Amino acid sequence: MPRKLSKSEREAFLRGRHVAVLSTIGPAGQPVLTPIWYLYRDGRILMRTGAQAIKTLNISRDTRVTICVQDERAPYKSVTIYGKASIESHRPGLGPTIARHYLGALGGAVYMQAARGAIEESDEVTLIVTPERFVTQDFSPETPLIGRVWLVMKRILPPWL
Repeated sequence: MPRKLSKSEREAFLRGRHVAVLSTIGPAGQPVLTPIWYLYRDGRILMRTGAQAIKTLNISRDTRVTICVQDERAPYKSVTIYGKASIESHRPGLGPTIARHYLGALGGAVYMQAARGAIEESDEVTLIVTPERFVTQDFSPETPLIGRVWLVMKRILPPWL
């Protein structure tokens, strides 16, 4: 059974560099999943997207969302957020800040330059998710020491081993 993360562990995890999967509710009530970069600030999730993106249109109809943020390397951890999303106007500086968070200063600057055309062609909005409930999982305690050592070694050893 995975253990739950403490509030401080959850906050630190959400401030990390993970891709979120945002779930919105489509027009027929079906879940629509979208991988997306985000920032966790002041207890809320900030994301940027286009004003006409499917996720934006879905949120304009139904503000209920779920976000799953996970560590993709074993031993696994995840935080699932249930909350409400709002759509706000473009926040200047949010795009470069998110790009820098995920890619570093140089990579973020190059990304923003390369993506400039696509960004300028569409109206940008900021999605803000206010969490109402969290579900957390940490499988670390279930992984024996030898398993953790092997997982660290797998990161540096050739993939065929």
